[in-house]
Amino acid sequence: MTAARPPDRCPGVLRLHEAADGGLARVRLPGGIVSPAGLRAIAAVAELGNGVIELTSRASVQVRGLDAAVVARCAATLAGAGLLPSSSHERARNILACPLGGRHPHSLANTDALVTALDRALCADAGLAGLPSRFLFAVDDGTHLLGGHVADVALVALGADRFQLRLRGTPAGRPLSGPAAVGLAMQGAHRLLGLSLRPAPSAWRTPAPVGWRLPAPRPGAGAGTARAGLTLGVLRQRDGRRALTVMPRLGRLDAATALALADLAQSHRTEVRISPQRTLTLTDLSAGAAVQAGRELRALGLVADPRSGWSGLSACAGLGACARALADVRSLAARRAQERVPGDPPEHFSACERRCGRPAGEHLAHTATATGLHTEWAQAK
Repeated sequence: MTAARPPDRCPGVLRLHEAADGGLARVRLPGGIVSPAGLRAIAAVAELGNGVIELTSRASVQVRGLDAAVVARCAATLAGAGLLPSSSHERARNILACPLGGRHPHSLANTDALVTALDRALCADAGLAGLPSRFLFAVDDGTHLLGGHVADVALVALGADRFQLRLRGTPAGRPLSGPAAVGLAMQGAHRLLGLSLRPAPSAWRTPAPVGWRLPAPRPGAGAGTARAGLTLGVLRQRDGRRALTVMPRLGRLDAATALALADLAQSHRTEVRISPQRTLTLTDLSAGAAVQAGRELRALGLVADPRSGWSGLSACAGLGACARALADVRSLAARRAQERVPGDPPEHFSACERRCGRPAGEHLAHTATATGLHTEWAQAK
């Protein structure tokens, strides 16, 4: 007999999580892609709450401070912008993708259409509505810019139209074209769901002394996949156009900034792409437009310099937003941002032992405890 799963408490749009600062809604964005209209809808929902929009380590967004009375209004607003295509599958639409969708110079395949096809197939499959909310799909364009995540079901590009199915990191079956690979991915999801497998738990490293003294790097730490991600600033795409990547400090936007970002994306006829590192990218820009957009986004307070101490730094909601919080970790993280130097490994600040919002891959974990701040190397999937 298979042991029963614990209750699935991950929030969505139709079921909020009750936090200390009010209800929290999580909006899934397959591939991390959101149109200007979608971003405006998210900003409108945020204005019904406390105005805070958070980017997650799975390239989705969270809106905080909502009252249960506005759930239907929020859902209607998001559905009107195409962000809630299936009420039955809304918490199952966890699809990561490399943030440039095939535009990176090292990409092997364009993947935007594949993400869309995967999302549609998922929403059309009634049997997958019951997937655990932590169940993760991924589409890798060959650049491996998924932030260290090991997805339950992944399609990894081997060529322009050849994708390998991987089930929790293990290759399964022969490489297929995009449409056939989507069908195989659905079969893989059913297989894992039928086996009642759950994502592997995070593996936490040997503790280091309590306090601000950083543990010595382990051999190879901080170099390979630990910092894998999209670099801030301007990148020349495969087609010669430019992609501009910025980040909000500690992954938070207010509604006004989101609206300004939506206007900027619309003016350049592009969308906004969120990465697992909580960055924001505008693609398909001319060289001049990328420079001008960079000025405008920096004026909004977004970080575009890869050498910034904010790069690679994250924190949970912390004191005042979570009843379990033991410390104002966002203030501690802001202090740490002033001390970090280029090349430092990713760091995450958690206000309690649950370590919410921690990034995938190896990082330094600072966890508030009853006796102080506990620092250790950590590896999360």
